[in-house]
Amino acid sequence: MPLDVVPNQEFLKFISIQGDKKNFQNLELILNLEGNLNNISYDDFEVDESYPGIFTKVMSNFNKAKSYRDTLDENGKPIKVSWERALKKFYLNNKYLGVTDENADISRVFSRKGLSQEIFDMANELRQKAKEENIPEHILNKPIREESILESIEKIKSQTEKELVNTKEIIEELYDKQFTYEWLSKYDPHNSIMGLFCSCCATITSNYYGGEIAKSSVIAPDVQNLVVKDIKGDIISKGTMYINKEEGYAVINDFEINQKYRNREKSPGKYDVEETSSEEQEREMIFKAFQRGLSAFVKEYDRQNPENPLKQINIGMGYNRLKRQVERFKKETSNLSVPREYSFLDAVANEQYILYKREEKEIENGEQDR
Repeated sequence: MPLDVVPNQEFLKFISIQGDKKNFQNLELILNLEGNLNNISYDDFEVDESYPGIFTKVMSNFNKAKSYRDTLDENGKPIKVSWERALKKFYLNNKYLGVTDENADISRVFSRKGLSQEIFDMANELRQKAKEENIPEHILNKPIREESILESIEKIKSQTEKELVNTKEIIEELYDKQFTYEWLSKYDPHNSIMGLFCSCCATITSNYYGGEIAKSSVIAPDVQNLVVKDIKGDIISKGTMYINKEEGYAVINDFEINQKYRNREKSPGKYDVEETSSEEQEREMIFKAFQRGLSAFVKEYDRQNPENPLKQINIGMGYNRLKRQVERFKKETSNLSVPREYSFLDAVANEQYILYKREEKEIENGEQDR
């Protein structure tokens, strides 16, 4: 081990895991990839070539290397690959052809997941098509996002003594900001592979209806992703929304969340836990972030459209992963429609619930209809 590189605790735990044969299987895997175990017979895997320096590279960037385990299968659905395959992809660190200043962000996001040149080209062409058709980055023509907990702390640190009188209240608000919202720019590369972050089929390569949802989130002027991020700023949840400006309503297909937050899920969105459990409290905070995002959207939408404000927002329940939270609201008796090409099947083919109605301001409080 090189003395000038400090491994993190997660990497040390990774190489200390013992296999069924009482060997340190992960340590042997990475050393074999390095080329240091060529004379040792190891039946668990075969290495066709060596990757010199891989041990140091993985040790120095273990969190990034680990992220390569999450990728897409041939149908465009998120899967988790073996450590061997992930570490090889990380070592090679895909360098795409045709990278420019304009699409460097796509290259940066996709290369971290070890995605192919073909998928990079698809995402690049999709965004280029949106730009050629003058699709605005945001439905409201302005970004709407919530500052992270770290940004909030920095704001507190820079406040004057007079403002610090209210610090206690501000700090209490930070508790909910373990999860923050953002209306994602339609040109953001995450739109094309959202399923990788939210454990769903919303990727541009998907053979399922999520493929059309991913595409519409980039090229359709009336569709946009509302995402929720964790304390590190990583996307862990999303809701794709269609807005009908002429009739003044919006429909969210569903709320998807990363597998990490779906503990003890017995069916889509139904969890075998008490409402007071830590797992359910996490989902509650994720839902509150969505509520804050919707409130901010409605406020800005109504400001821009005073003559035709937003009247209602519904959400579908098919594969909705936050059913317990959504079921506090009133069930819609007649579903709001969404253009067929957007494939909002969770909303159109299943029951809808009313997250917001102008008269009742239900975004602010979901208690009325329990």
